[in-house]
Amino acid sequence: MMLTPTLSLGIAMLFAQPRLAERALADIAVIQVPRSTKEMYEGVRDDQQGRLVFTFSSDYFWASLGSAMAYKQQLFVSLMAPDASDAEYAAYPTRWSLSYDDRKRVTTSPVGSGTLTVFEGLYRQNTLQEPSYTFFYVDRARRLQIAWHAVKKEIDLATGTEVVGRMASSFRIVRDPGARFTEIRDRPRKDAEDRARKHALAAATLEREGYGPLAPGKPVRKNDVYVEWMADPEPRFQLLLPLGRVRVAANATPATRPRPVRLTGAGAAAMTWGRTVGWRELDEGEWRFSNYENAYLPFTGISAALAAQASDSAYVQFYYSATVRVEEESDDARLTSLRWFFDGVPEVRRLWRDGKLVSGGTPVNDD
Repeated sequence: MMLTPTLSLGIAMLFAQPRLAERALADIAVIQVPRSTKEMYEGVRDDQQGRLVFTFSSDYFWASLGSAMAYKQQLFVSLMAPDASDAEYAAYPTRWSLSYDDRKRVTTSPVGSGTLTVFEGLYRQNTLQEPSYTFFYVDRARRLQIAWHAVKKEIDLATGTEVVGRMASSFRIVRDPGARFTEIRDRPRKDAEDRARKHALAAATLEREGYGPLAPGKPVRKNDVYVEWMADPEPRFQLLLPLGRVRVAANATPATRPRPVRLTGAGAAAMTWGRTVGWRELDEGEWRFSNYENAYLPFTGISAALAAQASDSAYVQFYYSATVRVEEESDDARLTSLRWFFDGVPEVRRLWRDGKLVSGGTPVNDD
């Protein structure tokens, strides 16, 4: 059978079009997306007001090894809230983090019941450099936004425009999640109330235990423990028990200077809940605080109090501490009681006295 030139061109164009596959967007909607893409983040993302986001991608293998993922395609489909504003429709999803060098707009045109804007630029990721498009589609009639990155080797401009139209026309809502949008809109108010509640719990506990009211930069000391409040950049409070000092041997090397030991048993239990043993020493002509746990260093007021207690460079100064980020606590246990800290103090003091808490020298109490 002999094919005419027109028929041959039509068949070639048909096979050049990316094949689409219908994907469920949780139990909320369905859409057809390029078959070559797979689900990028499992499920729905609702961390941005005004939308529910579903994500798909196809990745480079070699260009993604040992570093951040490199994408041939990245597709974000957003079901917008009924009351989504123009600004929300114009904003990209928060997890969209791709960027192009020399990015510029190519075209804006109507597609179906929405508007498609196409950008182009040089996509860079790791060692990859690929000319690419971003197809950004907004459709208020369908409550749909599509943000689609595609390298030009995969998708050309005409094909991408055609595929966006096909994706948009295939999109349909099967269960309108009105209650979920209401909850998302109300989340800032609830979060603010929860932050205020946690702040009040912490303040009341500290005052009840004899450490309040506290002012930032002005620690209170009771039962040998300092407590200090920090307001900026977020509400935090710190408890710190000074332990004492250890003399640095004359022949000490960086590897043999006095340091906390790795504990087991009851000693290790005293280091849970963010508790740590840290130290202060003269290092290259400057006094520095350190710890092994990447925990918070002493706050400003406590730092000044410790510095006033020890200024002899022949010693390393040690302390036992913990810091609570008030608004980040997942439950109220550390906000309603300080026992989680004080219950570990006797074991830490015993290990210190017995010379089992620190290696590299004999402890000297500063009392």
